[in-house]
Amino acid sequence: MGDLILPYELEDNYYQDVDDFTDEFIEFANSLNLNNLSIMLEGLLIGVYWHVYKIDAVNLSINSYKMLSTLSRQRNKSLQSKDLIDDVRGLMLTKQFENKKVEKDLNLNEDNLKLLFNFLEATGDFIYQLPYLKKYENEITQDKLDIFIQLSDWFLRNSPKYLDLYTFQLQAYLKNNDIFHKMNEDIIFFNSPKELYHLNMLGANLMNRIFRADFQLRKRKALLLPSCMRISQKNCKAENSRLGAICKLCNKNCNVCKIANKFSHELYLIEHNSDSLKGATKKDLEELGIIGVTCVLNLISGGYKSINMGIPPQCVLLNRVSCAKHWLCEDIPSTIDFQELSNKI
Repeated sequence: MGDLILPYELEDNYYQDVDDFTDEFIEFANSLNLNNLSIMLEGLLIGVYWHVYKIDAVNLSINSYKMLSTLSRQRNKSLQSKDLIDDVRGLMLTKQFENKKVEKDLNLNEDNLKLLFNFLEATGDFIYQLPYLKKYENEITQDKLDIFIQLSDWFLRNSPKYLDLYTFQLQAYLKNNDIFHKMNEDIIFFNSPKELYHLNMLGANLMNRIFRADFQLRKRKALLLPSCMRISQKNCKAENSRLGAICKLCNKNCNVCKIANKFSHELYLIEHNSDSLKGATKKDLEELGIIGVTCVLNLISGGYKSINMGIPPQCVLLNRVSCAKHWLCEDIPSTIDFQELSNKI
């Protein structure tokens, strides 16, 4: 990639490093008497989200929460008003992101947990994992919250030694590009710190382990590839279907074409995570297991979206960000680790 500064970029040892990190995390969670991988993941999400967003959460007014949550729901229902809604959300979220006041009570307790969930809902970036976290809202004890904080503290101490290598340019990238996201609705998403990149890396690996057996039992397997993998956005001849666009093998140099030729499974190109499998039938939901390919910050949300639909997922990361929507000045065809994809199938 030459001198191009990117928020993350994977190298050959990444999948071994994240496997080793996940093994160590599970061993620590077991020492806290947590033996269920799903609860480990949910507890880790709560703890790390609190670490990253606690000041934003306690400073979000009830009126701002109600308005932002309503706007977030509305934008997903009405394509015609999406741009206008995003303009308003961009202004409100930028103000929320930039005007932080330090509050005295920043311990994670039952009341602050509800404020955290309000903030996550208001951003619109956590809609698929939030139902799995909110189940703790009315049945949590302080002892359980303290365990979640111990999980996140351990994660925050240990993730750099395994994963900093893959996000070492993040701060320079954010500094160089943050002007383009002021007043935009993706300002919270774009400004995610390295802790959230590392959380998605570990979280996706945990999800792969949690749902591996169910995935293997499904009679149909489908690869969901992001449209940024196409060699040309303009000249792509993929044809739309109810589950996504289908590659027509029009360019042998295209990464999508290479994967389609190599793997004998259903393959669909997805423009945006929110559009994935939108036309799935009851039969699809019962038969499909999916391998979702996406950039790091969409891994956990994409996995939970699939789970919400009743489809067991496996996750594979893009080697780096490639699209102009959030990340770059122009689209660059993205790549993945073909061996890792083979391992998941």
